[in-house]
Amino acid sequence: MIKTQSTADVSKHRTFRSVMFRAVTDSWKRYWWGTGILPDRTNRTEDIYLRFYNGNTIEDYVDIPLNQAEQLIDVKGFDKDRPVVFYIHGFIEIAQQESIQVVVSSYLEARPDTNVVLIDWSNMAHGSYLMNAARNTKKVGIAAAEHINRLVEASLDLDKIHIIGHSLGSHVAGYTARELRNKYNKTVKRLTALDPAFPAFYPDGVVMEHINAKDAEFVDVIHTDAGVYGAPVRTGSADFWPNGGKSVQPGCPRFAPVPLSDDNLCSHWRSWRFYAESVKTPEAFAASPAESYRKFRENANPETGMVYMGYGCDSNAKGSYYLTTNSATPFGKDEQDEEASSQPPLQPVTPSPDEQYIRATDFDIMHQTTLRHKIWQNHQTQCAYHLNDRCYKIVI
Repeated sequence: MIKTQSTADVSKHRTFRSVMFRAVTDSWKRYWWGTGILPDRTNRTEDIYLRFYNGNTIEDYVDIPLNQAEQLIDVKGFDKDRPVVFYIHGFIEIAQQESIQVVVSSYLEARPDTNVVLIDWSNMAHGSYLMNAARNTKKVGIAAAEHINRLVEASLDLDKIHIIGHSLGSHVAGYTARELRNKYNKTVKRLTALDPAFPAFYPDGVVMEHINAKDAEFVDVIHTDAGVYGAPVRTGSADFWPNGGKSVQPGCPRFAPVPLSDDNLCSHWRSWRFYAESVKTPEAFAASPAESYRKFRENANPETGMVYMGYGCDSNAKGSYYLTTNSATPFGKDEQDEEASSQPPLQPVTPSPDEQYIRATDFDIMHQTTLRHKIWQNHQTQCAYHLNDRCYKIVI
């Protein structure tokens, strides 16, 4: 039946809503059940690759089949005496994905003395999330552990290995380190999880086992989308909860209903963006211990027990840590402090009785470090600082 113009006008809004609903539900169906393995995906551990970046850019690399991992030590540019980072990507990601390129580039630019190796399991990270990719994390982890063990036996220093995983890759990292410990009696020094995937892994053991604090000597976790795509609870030795650890992260769209779209994944992706920035600026993300985000915001002395989130994290850190970030790069608020530190020295002064100092900013910018100056403003000076109950003015 052909609709009249008036019927079409009346149904326009209804049609839009039905199309949007269909897009959302279809996306979720693909997410959970998928359409099987894609034609060019083999779903075999034999098709996992190690990509070693042996130049100054992400375009310079050598791919080695995981089952030939021992060859890595002989590749030009690989130095077995240097630290080694094994980075493990997430669901439906490939080596050209932005998340991989951003993290790898941060190391190539800021840490050229580090061997950076991608564990490319993209052949097994596609298809249905629940029926294929999530279940493959254990298979990939076991295979990766076997060949990392062979590298260690071939002279790679176990103490210099750092395994990093994002989302589903966090659990691959957990299985890898767990297998190294349980089967080969080798304990990884550090394991970093960037918003470890929530579905199918929490509660632990119901479907799959999630990464946990016992998998390595030190396990640090960055939560940015807790309860949606990311883990809803503590899961490491030290867990970091920037901006409360949940969506919507500052700068991300509030309305993003289509699953797995860039806007929808924005908060989840903040985890690797924060980590990559920390590689370049280790003290960019100072965090404070607290029982909750609310108590963190109420803490008058947030510098007590402060540690840095990301690359420069202290391996002695334990428990939950909170911080706030900027809504765009640079995300780390302490980077602004570094710029401020180059300003003229501060001199203590005594405010006159009629001066009224008022808070110019929210608590957000005042957390994190003993060097932080709480910014205040008054009616007679353009800028003054308040620290430990003393007032400071800039001396030119």
